[in-house]
Amino acid sequence: MLKRLVRLWRAQSIADAPAETVAIATPTLDGDLRAAGVTLREWQRSRRELPAAYVEMTGSGVAALRDRDTTCGQSTIGAAERILRHEFNLLGSGPYVPRDPERPDRDGYSPIDWYWDPVRQLRFPPRIPYKQWNLLEMRPGNADVKYPWELGRCQHWVVLGQAFRLSGDERYATEIARELDDFVEANPTGLGINWTCTMDVGLRAVSWVIAFDLIRHSSALDDAFWERAYNALFDHGVFIRNNLENTYEVTSNHFLSNLLGLQFAGAVFADLAQGAEWTSFARSAIEHEMTVQVLPDGADYESSVPYHRLVAELFLGAIRLADVQQAPLSPEMRSRVREMIAFLVAVTRPDGLMPQIGDADDGRLHILEGYGSTTPQDARHLFGPAALMFDEPSWLTRGGAAARWEAEWWGLGPASPSAAPEAVLANRLFPQAGLAVVHSPRQDYLLVTNGIVGTNGFGNHKHNDQLSFEYHREGIPLIVDPGSFVYTSDGTARNRFRSTASHNTLSVDGVEQNDMRPDWLFRMFETSNAESVAFDDREDAVEYTGRHHGYERLDEPVTHQRTIRIAKATGDLEIVDRLRGRGRHTVRWHFHLAPNVGAATDIDGNVVLIAVGRRWTLHVPRELNAEIQSADYSPSYGVKVPCVAVDASMELVLDGERRWAFSITE
Repeated sequence: MLKRLVRLWRAQSIADAPAETVAIATPTLDGDLRAAGVTLREWQRSRRELPAAYVEMTGSGVAALRDRDTTCGQSTIGAAERILRHEFNLLGSGPYVPRDPERPDRDGYSPIDWYWDPVRQLRFPPRIPYKQWNLLEMRPGNADVKYPWELGRCQHWVVLGQAFRLSGDERYATEIARELDDFVEANPTGLGINWTCTMDVGLRAVSWVIAFDLIRHSSALDDAFWERAYNALFDHGVFIRNNLENTYEVTSNHFLSNLLGLQFAGAVFADLAQGAEWTSFARSAIEHEMTVQVLPDGADYESSVPYHRLVAELFLGAIRLADVQQAPLSPEMRSRVREMIAFLVAVTRPDGLMPQIGDADDGRLHILEGYGSTTPQDARHLFGPAALMFDEPSWLTRGGAAARWEAEWWGLGPASPSAAPEAVLANRLFPQAGLAVVHSPRQDYLLVTNGIVGTNGFGNHKHNDQLSFEYHREGIPLIVDPGSFVYTSDGTARNRFRSTASHNTLSVDGVEQNDMRPDWLFRMFETSNAESVAFDDREDAVEYTGRHHGYERLDEPVTHQRTIRIAKATGDLEIVDRLRGRGRHTVRWHFHLAPNVGAATDIDGNVVLIAVGRRWTLHVPRELNAEIQSADYSPSYGVKVPCVAVDASMELVLDGERRWAFSITE
């Protein structure tokens, strides 16, 4: 069963696909050049006259940006200096230097270990043909393949390219050249784990295209380097085109990343046969995936806010690249992507971070701001380019300095914040996503989740969070979603973080709301059939009512309905839970407190919440036994920090309907 689990997980990865679906085609760059009647040297010199992607500014533009935003500029240079030392901090690893144990230093350069899991100090076997790769049988111990995959995306090359443009220091361009040869030597096309997931190949292609554009005027790089570079990039395009992650029952951010890799590579080789075909195929498929992967209310269909950020960035990048190529994608697609950004703006917390609804693995199209310093939970960088592309100046204001910096690197020109004050966000129900969000001028925030099993019922990134909620009081996070932590390296933790018991909701008899089999780490089976009953935005309060049917599969069925009401004047929260059914049951409520929020019980059995010198009271029905437990919160992949949770429970005999009321007041 576990082997079947990993096969399902990597339905979005190519290594376990049938051999006939992964046959490598034979096109070569030399062949396309011969057909076009041009030599590689002539072609690459011509290619470098103009950028292929949108990350481009004039020299005066870069200088002006550097002078306007010294903080972001210094941060970028600092990150590039760490990269020169091969010092990385990925997916919560902490700083590490991955030095290849099998290859000696050359001319002062230490080869990178592209196979290293720094958290578990384990090394994946090198050079295994990607078709033969089997994670369970070939990984060392419980090593997490996401660490070498993340490094192998080469997203740090873009930072080196930015640093080169900001400073003119040839060391940064030279480092890209050395790492290219290093990567190709350690990871020949099709050999090793950095070819076993086409998503990572696609994102690596994007990184290389942008990096090559940024350093294309470097005087330290000779023709021989550029010929090696474009040959390696061409091979990426061929590999992606022949190993697309669209052969399973659903497509997702993996297939979309494949398409972006083809679109960017196609932009480089646009005047050659393969490049033209990659571009045509990618554009058509991207337009189609918008109709598949985005719900009518603008939310990504994978039931995850962090993955929504990734998919929105992928689609936004596709639109921007098409615009630069003077071949815009359809108005319908532009409209849908605008709705995706509006969704992301709407659910963003008062502190500017994303709520951790569903899975999070920190995936990005490219990282142009805050590499290694900005928390992956912060999505505001996207508000800048989106604001200028869709004429929404309030998004630029809301995104702040990060949004302005990002917009300039997307080639959208100097970005000035709107003179208008930041508007209060509207209270909204996203009915298809099953999310209700409330904002107030006091910086109160409520997000209720009661959504579908996403990815068209596959549930790969969905959590059992029906009728769970996140609650902030005057900008202070009090009750939060626990996050997701890790994937295959710790199946027990994976299941704990996505379980009903870890979310701010009610559980009955320890049963999961949606069937979640422990050995199927990337599958969830719809049993809850959640529904939003009402969303009422009144003058005095906002109220959401929803129900789900996940406990109706018990021998003695039970239906859960919850109403959550937040008062506009005070921010006070009221929660009313109703259970309808029959039989003897154990009922448990969970409240996951944000890090740095303390808790203590009072003489009445209520719980006092303590943060930043202030106190609030979580009023608990007297019949319940409330206990304060240690817990964990994961703000991003591979990271968990200690927090506390409040659990309240009772056993009861249900005969009809039973009601309980909780509240949080100051």
